[in-house]
Amino acid sequence: MDRIRHITRSILFRIGQTEMLICATILIGIVLMILVQVLLNAGLGDPITWEQEAGAYALVWMTFLGASIALKYVRHVTIISFVGKLPARLRNFVRAVTYGIMLWTLYVLVRELSPIMVIEGRSTTVALPIDIPRSYFFSVPLLVSCTLMSLTLVLFFLEAVMGVFGNDDPDLLSPIMEHAL
Repeated sequence: MDRIRHITRSILFRIGQTEMLICATILIGIVLMILVQVLLNAGLGDPITWEQEAGAYALVWMTFLGASIALKYVRHVTIISFVGKLPARLRNFVRAVTYGIMLWTLYVLVRELSPIMVIEGRSTTVALPIDIPRSYFFSVPLLVSCTLMSLTLVLFFLEAVMGVFGNDDPDLLSPIMEHAL
């Protein structure tokens, strides 16, 4: 079981690195678009018309990928003062319940996305040079983020359950980091 856990953590670590690379690329792209926009507007008086829309869509993608990254590194808002003082098994039980609720919430969210994606797919971008369905900038990033967060939450849930039943491994419920592999 520990071998499977460590392989899963390794895969999630690599996925997290890929997410960070994508987010960094998006951020650099946004900065470059703004720079080109300013130079073209100030220098030639002929600005790019699609820069703001592309930047907004890029920020949406970056936000949803960032939520998945934050979960992998256990950087979401948590209340540790209460749970941290509980005995180990009870602490793991509370975490298992919390992760179970989070998994259920993501399941419901993904289930409700299908009809929304169909509706959003009917409209396309406004100012971009090519017409792209708007679902690629709203529902699809949410679906990708929910899927990636679900993978992490399944691992955390199973580790919390293992902790309830007496596994005292210090790596249980630790952030997905290279040194924890």
